[in-house]
Amino acid sequence: MSEIDEIFRPRSVAVVGVSDKVNRLGNLLLYSFVDMGFEGKLYPINPKEETVMGFKSYPSVRDVEGPVDLVVVSVHPERVPEIIDDCVAKGVKAVVIFSSGFREKGEEGRKREMELVERARAGGVRIIGPNCMGLYSPSSKISFFPGMPKERGVSAFLSQSGSLTNIVGLFSNLRGIRFSKMISVGNASDLDVNDFLEYLGSDPETRLIVCYIEGVEDGRRFLKLAKEISKRKPILIWKAGETEGGARGVSSHTGSLSGSREIWGAVIKQAGLIKIENFMELAGFVTVFQNPYLPGGNRVVVMSGPGGPAVSTADACEKAGLRLAMLSEESKRKLAEIVPEFGTSTSNPVDLSLSSSFDVKMYPKATEICGLDENVDMIVEFMPVLSKEIIEGLMNAQKKVRKPIAIISSVEYAMVETSVSKLFGVTGGMKLIETIMKMYESGISVHSSEQEAAKALVALLNYRKYLEKAE
Repeated sequence: MSEIDEIFRPRSVAVVGVSDKVNRLGNLLLYSFVDMGFEGKLYPINPKEETVMGFKSYPSVRDVEGPVDLVVVSVHPERVPEIIDDCVAKGVKAVVIFSSGFREKGEEGRKREMELVERARAGGVRIIGPNCMGLYSPSSKISFFPGMPKERGVSAFLSQSGSLTNIVGLFSNLRGIRFSKMISVGNASDLDVNDFLEYLGSDPETRLIVCYIEGVEDGRRFLKLAKEISKRKPILIWKAGETEGGARGVSSHTGSLSGSREIWGAVIKQAGLIKIENFMELAGFVTVFQNPYLPGGNRVVVMSGPGGPAVSTADACEKAGLRLAMLSEESKRKLAEIVPEFGTSTSNPVDLSLSSSFDVKMYPKATEICGLDENVDMIVEFMPVLSKEIIEGLMNAQKKVRKPIAIISSVEYAMVETSVSKLFGVTGGMKLIETIMKMYESGISVHSSEQEAAKALVALLNYRKYLEKAE
C-alpha cells in the first residue's frame, strides 16, 4: 500500500514516445501533466530531438540527470522491454504502459507481457497496464488526459478499460462529479484490480469506490476485500462481459476471464456491492452514495411542478419497490399554505404547479415540510429547471431534513444559458456547477430519469440493510 501511495505522489515523470515534429499519443500524455499543473519535473524521452513541447528531451530514461519516480510509455510494444530495462537501471518506482499489443492479442502477446513483468519485478519496478490510461489524482496534480477537473472529489474510479476511464472522467465533469482518484489498470499484468481496491479501501481521500470490471485473476481475494471495504465505504460495480458476446469482447479487450453471471451475482450479493449498468446510472448513483443519508424505510414522497411527471415518477418508484408515503394531516395543512389553491395537490404525489418554476422558495419549503414528516423516509422531486436559488434553498432545507433527496433534472441543460433558463432565473454555464457540487455534498442527488432515481434509492436502502446485517 505504501508503494502505491508513492506512485500516486511522483516528484518527477518521464514520458517515452513523444515528438516535437509530429503528433503522437505520447504528446497528449505529456501535456496532460502540464494541463493539470504538475509541480514536479517533466522529462520527455526522444533520442532524436533536443526539446519537446518546450522541455529538454533526453535520449533515454537512463540519461535523465535527476531521479525519475514515474515513467509513462507510449511506443510500439516491441520497444517496451528495453524501456523497462532502462527504468530498472534508473531506479524508477513505477511504469505506466499505455502501449497495447500484449495479453489481449493472444498467447504470443501473453508471453511478451509475462516477460515484461519478470524484468520489472526483478528490478523492483511496478507496472500499471499495459493497455491502459494510467493514473489521475487532483491532489498530486497528475492526469492521463487534458481537460480533467483540477478539483478533488470523494469518489474513486477503478477500471480495466482505459477509454472508459477517460470518458467517465470527462462526462462526469459535466455533471459536477469530481473524483479523488481514477485508475486504469488495463491488462493488470502486475498491480491489479485487487491491489488498487485494497489501496482505495484505506485511502483517506476516498469515501466511495466505483469499479468497472471485466474479470479478476484472484476471485477469492476480491470477495474478501470487497466484503471488508463495503462495510466502511460503498462500492459501485459495473460488471462487463456477463453475456456470451460480452465475454468474447472482454477476452479481446484486456485478455481477462470474465466469469459467469451467476458467480458474479453471488459475489455482488455477499459483498454488499451496488450494481450499475451504464453511464447514466454511474453518474446518478455516485451522487446518491458519495455522501448518503441512509433511509429508514421505503416510504417516498414524490414532488413535482408539472403534473404528468409526478404520476410517471410515482409509477417508477412503486415499480422499483418503494411505497408512496401517507403524509400527515399537519403536513398537508402546511403545504396548502404555500401552494396555489388551484391546479395543485397536497396529497402524495405533491403537485406544486408551474408556479414552482417562478417561486424559488416553493420547492425548498415543500421539501422541508415533507421531509420532517415522520411518515416519510425519502423524497423524489421532478424539477425541469435547476437554479442556484432553488438549489441553495434545498440545501438549507436538507440541514433540517437529513434524509435522501433525489432530484430529476438535466444538469447539462442547466449549464446552458437559454432564453427559457433566463426566464426562470437559472445561472448558466460553469457557475452553476460549483453549487451543484455543494448540493451533492449535502446529500441531494441529481438523476436523468425517474427510473434511475428510484433504482438508486432502492440501492441505497438495500445498502443500509446490508450494513445492519453485517453488524
